[in-house]
Amino acid sequence: TVNRFAKTRAFLRFRGGGSFLVFQGHLQEMLLCRLFPLRVSALRLRTPPKFARVRMATAAAQTDEEFRATNQSAFLVGATGETGKHILEELTNRKIFQTVTLIGRREVQYEGEKYQSILQKVVDFDNLDDHAEAFKDHDVGFICLGARAGNTGVTSNLPALRKVDHDYVVKSAELAKSGGCRHLVLLSAMRASKDASNPYSKIKGEVEEEVKAMGFDRLSIFQPAVIMVKRTDETRVGEWFLKKALAPVAFFFPTALTVPIATLARAMVNSALTTKENSVDVLNNKAIHNLGGKD
Repeated sequence: TVNRFAKTRAFLRFRGGGSFLVFQGHLQEMLLCRLFPLRVSALRLRTPPKFARVRMATAAAQTDEEFRATNQSAFLVGATGETGKHILEELTNRKIFQTVTLIGRREVQYEGEKYQSILQKVVDFDNLDDHAEAFKDHDVGFICLGARAGNTGVTSNLPALRKVDHDYVVKSAELAKSGGCRHLVLLSAMRASKDASNPYSKIKGEVEEEVKAMGFDRLSIFQPAVIMVKRTDETRVGEWFLKKALAPVAFFFPTALTVPIATLARAMVNSALTTKENSVDVLNNKAIHNLGGKD
């Protein structure tokens, strides 16, 4: 059945938070293999029972006060992207860090008392070594930087894609490590692999391997599938169509191919509160749902 549709595989690119998500053929194959045959094994793709997801989110909330007492600081790279915006909301609402430093190209105006503990460092990503000070003395770092799709056409420009999704991310991680960061939380992508044939997946995989080699005390790598986000500032026809097409999949198989952006952001923040024996933790889409709890 899959072979019959091989010639119609789509190469879809769209913006999903802090990074691109590229679907190339495997979306079609997963839909065909998992949905149409309706095998019993497909039931294993369902999320944990609702009560389990609620309990997981509650457990994370119960550790907020204890974590807050450790007086840790964090930085966030990519705060103006969709995923970064949601991570910032999690951080400012829960106030688990003494300070949160936003590292970006420009200063952003935030209104509200909850943003008073936010610090901002403006940097030139093409000359990050000149801004090493911005990455110093943070306990936890969140990197969800990614090239912007849609209006810029950067997805068709591989050098530009590599500069943002690889060079900027790797250099940020290097400076964070040398600056004393102990736990790095990195947004990657589903099926990231340095051996992938797809350029986007390959770049993401190369980044993962290079960051792993840096030797952080803890490294949490998030590999989400399609990030479901409601945009209010612009319209992207391709993304709108894809979300509509995936709506039934998200309903019947919530962890298979999609993740709400709020769940992803909450999971990334929750990872800072969890204790792991392994220094490197790679979370796939289902693990992100579990850690993010109920949306």
